[in-house]
Amino acid sequence: MNHHVATILITGASGFIGRHVLPHLLDANYQLFAYTRHIAQRYKHPNLVWIDDLDQIMQPLDYVINLAGENIGQSRWTAERKQKLIDSRVDTTTHVYEWLIRQQQKPRRIISASAIGYYGIDETEQWQRVCDEHSPPQAIFMSELCQQWEQAALSYTQFDTRIMRLGVVFARDGGILPQMMLPIKLNLVGKIGSGRQAVVWVHIQDVLAILDFLLHTQTEHIIFNAVAPTQTSQAEFVKIAGQVIKRRPFLSAPAFIFQKLLGEQSQLILNGQYVQPKALLDAGYLFQFAHLDQALRQIYSKS
Repeated sequence: MNHHVATILITGASGFIGRHVLPHLLDANYQLFAYTRHIAQRYKHPNLVWIDDLDQIMQPLDYVINLAGENIGQSRWTAERKQKLIDSRVDTTTHVYEWLIRQQQKPRRIISASAIGYYGIDETEQWQRVCDEHSPPQAIFMSELCQQWEQAALSYTQFDTRIMRLGVVFARDGGILPQMMLPIKLNLVGKIGSGRQAVVWVHIQDVLAILDFLLHTQTEHIIFNAVAPTQTSQAEFVKIAGQVIKRRPFLSAPAFIFQKLLGEQSQLILNGQYVQPKALLDAGYLFQFAHLDQALRQIYSKS
């Protein structure tokens, strides 16, 4: 009997998360089409085809994983940059769904990324609330970006789409963690602002396991927060990170420095909301890295 090898289209395949997803899925024996604007043939594998045009796909797709989007933390949020951040997510998402319709392709499931920026900020700066998948969005840029991104995917009701709202993804290489660790490594900045604001994170290994889980689990939930189940404040992050890499950062950085440097983008550091992965826990997902010290030890134990 001919064993069917499941085929997956991945958008944003050369991005930070995509670079981890590819080897993970290849190890699990999927056939992959990696869709990216920059075909940098960094990574070669017999079951991997890099494409920059969806029409290069000549066979039925079993799944789609949509990770496309410009890096939100990369440069200052000018009006032009904001538009680019929206377009890179919304346009790619719409383009993929429209292509699927034209090809009369109906994958078993589509997983489309979003982010916990959906929940916006805490205007009271008390950070006592914990958001779950039913918490409302806000009229600020981060939240509107996520809303438009999700709406683009969910408007195609003929497809079985799941939304994965990612927290800050922690991995050794890439992402924002190296920048978060740098001032701690240099024994410099400890607390930022009040230190009470949320650091909502998830280990890259859990992101990969959550993707596997969402590809194959039957559940009535559509939206999933991909975040660790324990709550971490910024001050706790500094304390635990300092212990893991054996440093004792001593300075506090007032919030206004970041507001001056980053403008509106400083919300990423100064003011998020605590978020709980309620839908994943309800569906029976077990986190590999539920606690920050365990996650950071795994990441920095090799150094």
